[in-house]
Amino acid sequence: MILFDNCRFLIAQPDPQGVVEDGWVLVDGPVIKAVGGAEDSPRAEVAAQDGEVIDCSGKLVMPGLIDTHNHLANYALNLLPGIDPSSLDYTGISECLEKFIWPAYTWVSGESTYDLTLLSMCNAIKHGTTTITSAFPFPDDTFRAGVTSKMRLIIHPQTVSNVLLGDGLDDDGYLAQTEETIRNYHNAEDGRIQVATHPHCTYSCTERLLLGCMELAERYDVGFATHLLNCPEDREMSDAQYAAWGGTVAYLQARDLLQERTLFFHCDQVNRREAEVFAEAGVAISHNPQSNATYHGSVADVPALREAGVTLGLGTDMPAGNIFDNIYTAYLVNTVVPIDQQAQFEPWVPIEMATIGGAKALRLGDKIGTLEAGKRADIITVDLLRNTTLYPLNAGNLLYWIVTKCAGTLVADTMVDGTFLMRDGEFTFLDEEAIIARSDQWMARFESWYRDRKASGQPVTVRKYPDYENR
Repeated sequence: MILFDNCRFLIAQPDPQGVVEDGWVLVDGPVIKAVGGAEDSPRAEVAAQDGEVIDCSGKLVMPGLIDTHNHLANYALNLLPGIDPSSLDYTGISECLEKFIWPAYTWVSGESTYDLTLLSMCNAIKHGTTTITSAFPFPDDTFRAGVTSKMRLIIHPQTVSNVLLGDGLDDDGYLAQTEETIRNYHNAEDGRIQVATHPHCTYSCTERLLLGCMELAERYDVGFATHLLNCPEDREMSDAQYAAWGGTVAYLQARDLLQERTLFFHCDQVNRREAEVFAEAGVAISHNPQSNATYHGSVADVPALREAGVTLGLGTDMPAGNIFDNIYTAYLVNTVVPIDQQAQFEPWVPIEMATIGGAKALRLGDKIGTLEAGKRADIITVDLLRNTTLYPLNAGNLLYWIVTKCAGTLVADTMVDGTFLMRDGEFTFLDEEAIIARSDQWMARFESWYRDRKASGQPVTVRKYPDYENR
């Protein structure tokens, strides 16, 4: 047993009623056995049973953060602007994919996926993320990284029709690979690693791939995840492609792709009527405020989505991002609009999205997202003794201060399923320096590959057929 005792602040659930002073959390194996306040701490019983009692009088203890959308091994994206500044010279999502996103996917291999996924997991663990998703090729190597890191992982095997990625697969190959990934890895590692089907996007996948991924999701009762309505150009092109159906959302509804198992990434262009359609169908959305604001100049209308009743999680969409940053950004983008346009947006909403909202979006709401008896022991702590940003704190301002002052915060302890992945700021399983060294080698190889392709006139994105082609 492990007892987080005498917590200066304990966030059992992400709202003011869930903040406890001098509380405790008792962990028994991979699950939380009990949670309580100062008056009934079981420290004597735990010590008598040779359990570990951790004094958290100088710490904030809260649920692990949940990243509902990431491309863990795509670090080459961060390198490209330094190699070729023109990679950022794009005017819409199509050019962004062509110049900035797909080159890394064209170059990538299984071994680079493993090492770079581990690097991203190091970053996530240091910033308090306990559950992470990865939309990327080479799911076998993504799984290996999940086993090594011991993070909670949802594998979203990247499938796409319109470009040729480093795995060289076509629609048939992707559907076969996705089914094999589900069979081999879904609910592996005592349920810690799961799989959801993932066609890249409505406009980059054939109808056969879209419907085939949903058919597999239904057959094996797993999630279905795809990018949707990411920016104004995405809205225009997608609706034009599905004009005969009345637009993208009408097509998704007619094809029974709006289900409780469905998770959409981004959704910046979803209107209020569509939000109500999503809510009625039980669809969840991963909100990616930092990524969208940075690369596309638009973000989802979170207050409208919440008002409609849509389940919302929070995602980074990039390997070097972190959820604490996105908690702040999610709050900021709602407060910079004119005062007469601001909707009710309680300060704790971004924390809710990063915890229980993300858990529900990933169909794990009964297992993670809050600290309560019976749930998995996914717990993080933040050191408050040497923290000059989160100061001064009390139970009344805690949630607001986390949202507005916790960007980029490094945690002291990160626990998944009752196992410490980081303890007092030190990794317990991962050799961070060795992972960074191997990643440096992969980035040097990517740079050489990219420069050679450009110099020889070879494409860095290999097309099968044009974007947005009607099929």
